[in-house]
Amino acid sequence: MPAGNLSFHVSGGGDAAGIEWLFRAMGGAGRMINCAGFLERSGVNGPGLRAVVWVQGCPIGCQGCFNRDMWSFAKKCLVHEEELAERILAIPGIAGVTFSGGEPFCQAAPLAALAKTVRESGRSVVTFSGYPAEKLLSSRRKDWRALLQQTDLLVAGPFVRERRTQSSLCASANQQILSLSERIAPGIGGGEEGTGVEFTITSGGEVVTTGFPERAILSCGRRCT
Repeated sequence: MPAGNLSFHVSGGGDAAGIEWLFRAMGGAGRMINCAGFLERSGVNGPGLRAVVWVQGCPIGCQGCFNRDMWSFAKKCLVHEEELAERILAIPGIAGVTFSGGEPFCQAAPLAALAKTVRESGRSVVTFSGYPAEKLLSSRRKDWRALLQQTDLLVAGPFVRERRTQSSLCASANQQILSLSERIAPGIGGGEEGTGVEFTITSGGEVVTTGFPERAILSCGRRCT
């Protein structure tokens, strides 16, 4: 995971029904995604309003990572990629979906299938990865190449705590933002425009935090919960 782009709770995008849906979507044949969190609408995880899928499992282990609870590859919530696609396509007014985590390229095959469905609807796909861009782009792994082919904007590179930056999409200055298609213009999120922090309060009183918050803000958010 490329740093502080996070969710501390499984989210259904603002209501408890969304959370219940995640846990119902466990059956069926086909490709399953080990999902750590889901948010129907976010304005700080890529250009425009976007659905966000956080995947469970990351082998990189960046020091200072905010999402340490997403490192484990233990089963969290298995979701059929077709069910997740149906859910995302039913959300009105979003520009697309963002994959974060965890490490999306550890579940590249099912995410590529999901991304293909989303892109066929005219929406865009943003993928965050803790792997360096050169490692991803030079790989011959079919599943990695499939996800890259369905990604419009790639944010790549490990989080380096000592190089923390104020970019809206990068948490540290070593990370790269690459436009892989014409759907998202180059230059998005690369400036020093400041980090974004977003709080979503569900109908059940759950507080979901996403973006690049400071520790002090996170402590306040937990008290509010």
